Amino acid sequence: MPPIAPLISRDLFDMPPIVQWFSHCKDGPLPRASADAVRALMVSELRPWDVRWNEDFLDVQRSLREIGATLLGVDAQDISLVTCTSTGLEVVALGYAWQAGDEVVIPAGEFPSNRLPWLALAGKGVTCTEVALWAGQLAQPTVAPDAQIEPEQRLLDAITPRTRVMAVSWVRYQDGIRLDLEKLGRGCRARGVHLVVDGIQGAGTVATSFEGVSAFASGGHKGLLGMQGQGLLWTERSFRQQLVPLGTWLSAPDDFSQSGAQAQNDAPWASDGRRLEAGSPSIVSCAALASSIRLLVESGGAVKLQAHIAGLQRALLAALAPNPAWAAEARRLDELLSAGRLGSILSFAVPAERCERLLRAADAQGISTSTREGYLRIALHGWHDASDIERCAAWLSAQR
Repeated sequence: MPPIAPLISRDLFDMPPIVQWFSHCKDGPLPRASADAVRALMVSELRPWDVRWNEDFLDVQRSLREIGATLLGVDAQDISLVTCTSTGLEVVALGYAWQAGDEVVIPAGEFPSNRLPWLALAGKGVTCTEVALWAGQLAQPTVAPDAQIEPEQRLLDAITPRTRVMAVSWVRYQDGIRLDLEKLGRGCRARGVHLVVDGIQGAGTVATSFEGVSAFASGGHKGLLGMQGQGLLWTERSFRQQLVPLGTWLSAPDDFSQSGAQAQNDAPWASDGRRLEAGSPSIVSCAALASSIRLLVESGGAVKLQAHIAGLQRALLAALAPNPAWAAEARRLDELLSAGRLGSILSFAVPAERCERLLRAADAQGISTSTREGYLRIALHGWHDASDIERCAAWLSAQR
């Protein structure tokens, strides 16, 4: 196997040598530096008389918006701080000016974060249409996707004159398929439809363009390596102005002053991303996520991380290809990878009984993976290297 060095040192995490964490698609490990940032702020909370309003409160929020924007390649003015993916999507679902008869188009098989907010609009007369992304997706048993699928075209073909929003997961949580946001964005824009993206399974590990996208929401606790309860929402400026502002006292055009004398403005809300922020964020969660994202940026950013992960994926699939028990799945996933259809998750379609044997063996070896809807997920990140791939291949090859 060719040597593949990690982009991020394992020493930056509290990760014992026996642990192989292939589950950042479930929860990413918090770097030590991010835990240190949390501790420092918690200590300051013991002595509130020493807390500095700008440095220890407002600047922490600004830092997260700025480093988040750097990683995503966007303007920090368009970033809102939200608690998770769900709340970011709810900002759009609850803030858009719906009319009875309007429609939202989503893929079939979405995670509840990108399904329930749209179904909840039924009380306003809004229809949520779910579209199968390939033939056999909804069959029992389901047919695993291959490199010939055209999910973007299926979604675009489902748009009707009533469609106002298309909401998709960038990288699907169960089968690992990555949608082409540029193609969807162009198609939606040409049809006068807003493209809203659940980005949590791609943020931090895949580079993207926001051309044609109206909103992009991501929690921070997976590929971004933050804590549960803190995420980011990006909104296109003109689209943001169409949404009902949810912001409160921190969402004024000027920063809140501790002096008690507040600036008077004709507009009660800021025009930037703060317009959609609902009150005080968790400063410790903001500090942790900012520290984690800074580590990703310093490690080369999403472009280098994506290339690194793809190299690891190719090495694992090559190691499994000669094994008759894995050859078909290795070929299917390698073709999807070559077609640009995968994020950081390799989702192997594995029968339930065989999957149970694999998971029991993994637990005994300190290997952590996860399963969703008939797929065994191997999620790779910047700290993985060639030795991790060899260990993963040995584990998988030992179980038939």
